[in-house]
Amino acid sequence: MSLMTKPIFDVVPIGGNCYTINDHSRTVAIVTSQGYIDWLLKSPLQPGRLLTAIRKETHLSYTLGLKLLLITPTPATQLQSFRWEKADGGSVLILRGHGITKDGAFVSDTEAVLCTDPAASRYEWRLTTTLTCSARESVSLRWVEYNNVYPAKAGLCLFWSRHKEYCCTLMVDREGTVWRFPHQHTLHYSKKISELHFAEGTMAGFFGEKTGSPIVLVEKSPLEPDWAICDMYYDLHCGARVTEPIKPGESVTFVYTVKYLSREESDALLSKSRPVEITQDDLRSHDFPRLDLGLNSFTSPAGIDRPDEASAFKTAPPSRVWDRDVGHVSKGSLRLTNEEPCENVWPAVPPSNIPPGSRLKIRAKVKTQNVIGKGIFIRLKYHTFVWHPEPHVEWPLVLESSPVNGTTDGWVTIALPELKVPEEHFDYLVLLEVVLDGKGVAWLTEMDLDFEEASLQADEIHKQVGKQKPVSRRARKKAPAGAGATS
Repeated sequence: MSLMTKPIFDVVPIGGNCYTINDHSRTVAIVTSQGYIDWLLKSPLQPGRLLTAIRKETHLSYTLGLKLLLITPTPATQLQSFRWEKADGGSVLILRGHGITKDGAFVSDTEAVLCTDPAASRYEWRLTTTLTCSARESVSLRWVEYNNVYPAKAGLCLFWSRHKEYCCTLMVDREGTVWRFPHQHTLHYSKKISELHFAEGTMAGFFGEKTGSPIVLVEKSPLEPDWAICDMYYDLHCGARVTEPIKPGESVTFVYTVKYLSREESDALLSKSRPVEITQDDLRSHDFPRLDLGLNSFTSPAGIDRPDEASAFKTAPPSRVWDRDVGHVSKGSLRLTNEEPCENVWPAVPPSNIPPGSRLKIRAKVKTQNVIGKGIFIRLKYHTFVWHPEPHVEWPLVLESSPVNGTTDGWVTIALPELKVPEEHFDYLVLLEVVLDGKGVAWLTEMDLDFEEASLQADEIHKQVGKQKPVSRRARKKAPAGAGATS
């Protein structure tokens, strides 16, 4: 496609109330039945595939492109209708999403206009979101979130799937100062962002990719603009601070643009950005043991002052403590203490996407002191997110090592059964937990995560599932704020 060629957009239903947005036989984006847009191509000059179907509406762990919404996350509206029309001979596409909260208290209307920049070199979205109070009485909200944007491949960023394309989030405050927040998983930036102030004309976005940076530019906001960064999956919450109750019939309208900056524009902002302050108190209160592939002796923390894609074991003294003085061979262990009988679960968060056609083996060393009950063991929850008939998490497989209790004579090796992920499972995650079930004290160290790619068929994991104790296939959870689409 030449530089001056205008796009010719087309919207094609692909089943399940999902649609592709195509331009010259290439799929630019997918719109799902949930009101999520998975934006796949940045530029009309990019090569791309024409998608004719999707295997499944996506969740955050397998969003392929930049994700944005046709509904509002806070208050959370659900898509009721979706319409589109073309303008300027098909070179401009206008999408309209209408949503309503479960309790009927708020209605959202979002218009998303897809077009190109003046040089026709990049696609961009120009959005208008109106949130209207339809309650009978005024509603008090501390925050309104009109959109939530995920960077491309946001969920494919841990352990074995390090495909994340960005390393930090930049925010420009109303004074013009550019603040830099590294992508990491343990320090939540809410308090730090709340100390900043923003205005119309300011922006935030994801930076570090070689070819440019996606940003959200706030053009109109009747309330003071605000942002939040998820400390697990990097998503950028686009919102505003609310100081007064919202009255019945009152509307707030936000006008904003989602687009990619060029490499030159990105580099200019990065070069003058200031790192958000990380204090000694931050370091002390977020000093969590890092989880990696290979041998984990728990000697190093997950970084909060630099980009860090590790999951971490978040401590909660006195029941969950990073013990620097106890460990097998090298120092460092996880110490779990139950004063009374209970199931003390210490997860490595966030859960990690696990690619299809792979195998995972996990071993560790444990020791116990006066443990009464089931004992200490490691547990792996293999799961996926499903949107229909309503959003929920399915847990088809839970693996556990043999528990150890009593008082051991030194360190004892425990191991999980091998997890086998077939090629068909493109959208699964694993949640790793260390569990002390009972009363007493136990330590775990030298956790070894052995991962390899393999060629597996679906019947192998079906046999594996059949050997396990029955697990509810529909353990429901509130749907997280992020999703997109995949082919």
